[in-house]
Order: sequence, then structure tokens, then C-alpha cells
Amino acid sequence: MTKLPKKILVTGFEPFDGDQENASGILLEWLKSKSFNFELRTELLPVSFTTAYPLLNKAIEEFNPTHVILTGLAKNRTELTLERIAINWVDARIPDNDGLTLKSQKIKEGSEDGLFTTLPIERMLNAAKGAGCPTKISTTAGEYVCNHLIYLYLSDYRFVAGTFIHIPGATEHEIFFQGISAILSDLA
Repeated sequence: MTKLPKKILVTGFEPFDGDQENASGILLEWLKSKSFNFELRTELLPVSFTTAYPLLNKAIEEFNPTHVILTGLAKNRTELTLERIAINWVDARIPDNDGLTLKSQKIKEGSEDGLFTTLPIERMLNAAKGAGCPTKISTTAGEYVCNHLIYLYLSDYRFVAGTFIHIPGATEHEIFFQGISAILSDLA
């Protein structure tokens, strides 16, 4: 059995909640300026409960990645956070960019309450920390569009290794981008 060449899809989000930029969107431009020993595709997604996942699905179908890294912004965090579980719940405190506020409801009726990431997050943690990036593991990706996206992804694409990473709302992103770059390079 031959091993498939590594192809990684990394997504980020557009700005939301009145912000002018989103660190996860900036990450995509930063990654495009780097060289890797694997095929990389980036995809900027809208902060939208209704359109983010269809666009992710389209990118997966077109690119056929071996790994998927979804990223988003966590304004109040100070470390890169690797999300362990996607929960089958949404309870948005603010509307998405379409003006939609989903409150206290399941993402997918009849589906599991939680889905674990399909990537080795302990190993990813060590790779990011090895690059000097402050990093920790988080239990869930929250209850907003980030969690909505990773839950739908994990429920439909268990055969494609993937996870969600939150980037802190720091003004200087370089160290966090270096951590993500180390994670991408370390993935087998």
C-alpha cells in the first residue's frame, strides 16, 4: 500500500463583529508566502452559519486533502489553542456576518453530542511549542461559527484527518503563525 502525498487544506475566516481584520484570514496570506514540502491550499471562509460549510465542502471535493486545518479567531485568548472536541450545539452571542443568530439548538439532529478531532493534537501541541509558540489544548471550539464548522466537517469527513485551531487576538501574529507552520510541517 502506497502512502498518498501530503496535501493540506487550511481555512481561515473573514473579519466579523465589526473588526477590520481576522488573524485567521491573515494567516492564509502568510502561509501562501512560505514554501513547504507538501501541497497547500488555503480557503477564506465567511463568518456565516449557512455558507461557510458549503464552501469548505466544495474546497475539500476540489482539492482532496489528506489533512484539513480549520482556523479561527479567539479574541480573548493569549495562546494558540488546539480544539479537542466539536460539540453538537450552537448558542451564538452575536449574529454572524449574514445577521443570523442561532440560539440554543443542535447543529445536527440525531447526531452525536460531541466529535473528537481526528488529528494527534498532543503531537501538534509539541510541534507548536517546539517552535516557541505559546500553545494549549482546549476542550471545545465554543458555540459559534467555528464550532458549527468543525462539527459539520467531523460529522461528514471522518476519513480526512482534521481539527480546528484558534488564533489569539494578539496584535503580533508571527509567533502563532510560526506555530501553525510547525504543526503543518510535522503532520504525517
